[in-house]
Amino acid sequence: MKGIDVSNANGTLDWARIKAAGTEFAVIRSSYGSDIPEQTDRQFINNAEGCIRNGIPFMSYHFAYFTSVSKAREEAEHALRLAGLFPQIKAIALDIEEDTERYARETGAQPDWTACCEAFLERIEENGYVPVFYTNQNWMKNKLEYSRLEKYPLWLAAPYADESIPKRYGNIVLWQDSWNGRKDGASGFIDTDVCYAPERLFSGSGKRRLREPEGEISQLTSSTEDDSYVEITSADGVNIRRGAATSYEIMGAVPCGERVHITRRTSGGGHIWGLTEYGGRKGWISLTYTKQTDKKSIDELALEVIRGLWSSGDERKRLLTERGYDYNAVQRRVNELLA
Repeated sequence: MKGIDVSNANGTLDWARIKAAGTEFAVIRSSYGSDIPEQTDRQFINNAEGCIRNGIPFMSYHFAYFTSVSKAREEAEHALRLAGLFPQIKAIALDIEEDTERYARETGAQPDWTACCEAFLERIEENGYVPVFYTNQNWMKNKLEYSRLEKYPLWLAAPYADESIPKRYGNIVLWQDSWNGRKDGASGFIDTDVCYAPERLFSGSGKRRLREPEGEISQLTSSTEDDSYVEITSADGVNIRRGAATSYEIMGAVPCGERVHITRRTSGGGHIWGLTEYGGRKGWISLTYTKQTDKKSIDELALEVIRGLWSSGDERKRLLTERGYDYNAVQRRVNELLA
């Protein structure tokens, strides 16, 4: 399979034209560094939604700026939270290269790069995603104890090399074969890639699973019933947690601009919390980062169904009906949009 990898550096992309130009998959940057709004890739949501609209399989990647094992785990949580916005994502790659090393040098840190990469990739795998490691031969030979990382699927940066180079590695899944590709729908140069294991990274037959909560959802009996709709106003979205406090496990996230149904409310840790369900994940969100709104329109619901946020079959019918929507009207609109 032939594909591309992109980030904010590529600007706004026309995904319909990119698909028509023969692109079969995409690897899109979700984030870099710490979990703060300014280090979420500004084009991540646009690129993910562009892939979904045009039927392009995609995965995400995170660019590393960690300088310790603990920071590596924190950066993994950043990548996980953003990947949780899109159920279509099955694999998350770690990108570590020269700018990672430059940052460590400027801050006076001397990381154990292998241990840091292991910590990040282990955290990704623990949460049910396929953990992919992006690197080049220089790092493999001179900066890493690569034998400890061979168990992870490899995304090898070896532009302009003969294809015999990536095929030397038994764990190869992606080969970045050019930094100067051209695609209709993208201005300027674009990175191009070859995928050797699409069924593992994109089809759902890999290790991807929904993150299951540790036990039941908390505070159900101590909360009050509700029947309202809110829109997420935080630019970085809000986390879905197992309980109504920031100490509880993160099970997913709701992106900015989405509207969700609140069925119960409670308070805790200085926040008002609402119980909701989004993308197959039921849990608590902080209502601090929301505003009251009306129910969603049929068109909005149809687009969410196409994005995979309302399950399928009888389960989709149950979810829509429970929230007071006309299942038949929504499904009819879905069929019209897909025709």
